[in-house]
Amino acid sequence: MLKNEMDTRYQTEIMTAIKNRSDLVFISYSGLENTEEKIKFALAKILERFKKEEHFTPVLSCIKELIANATKANAKMILINEGKIKATDNYVDVVKQIRKILNEEALLEYGIKAKKNKLSTRTYLKVHGNNLIIEVINNVPLTEKELKKISERIEVSSKYDNIAEFYMENPDPEAEGMGLGLSMVVILLKNINISHKNFVVTTDGSNKTYATILVPLA
Repeated sequence: MLKNEMDTRYQTEIMTAIKNRSDLVFISYSGLENTEEKIKFALAKILERFKKEEHFTPVLSCIKELIANATKANAKMILINEGKIKATDNYVDVVKQIRKILNEEALLEYGIKAKKNKLSTRTYLKVHGNNLIIEVINNVPLTEKELKKISERIEVSSKYDNIAEFYMENPDPEAEGMGLGLSMVVILLKNINISHKNFVVTTDGSNKTYATILVPLA
């Protein structure tokens, strides 16, 4: 099938799902998947339908940050299983090891490993009433300690209007490039008048982590 035919097909499927208010799900295993264009198209069409086009860039940036965090969490699990990360509470070493694979060739390799180990990232776009619910799910649970740290970071981030100001006053070199993404989500949402309370990260404690954003469309 030619690329143009594939593009037309997925666009038609997405438009039909949006018209029927069906949930949309996009599955990826690494940062190299051809899912971003599909997510961009779906998000643009949903926001266009509700005349909220100005939300497109910040909301897309939030989605990309959450997918990146989920992909890193899955990669971390593989690195642990491979014995390359030995102490999960040594955040400096964890970040160092993950950064080693944040390049195109390594990400492709780890995407293949993630698929083999069923470590997917699923991105849901759901229109319920006058709200868009965005949910990014990955197959690695959080500990109570990690969940508490995330909740605290979201709360602190909500007091700031830009990420540079937040980072200067709340340096976190151990989690640089990781937890920073969550702060960016909070601040991006705040800049389009969406409360940080509309962004939550939860876990079932055994199999999955859920990052959820509720975007009012009315």
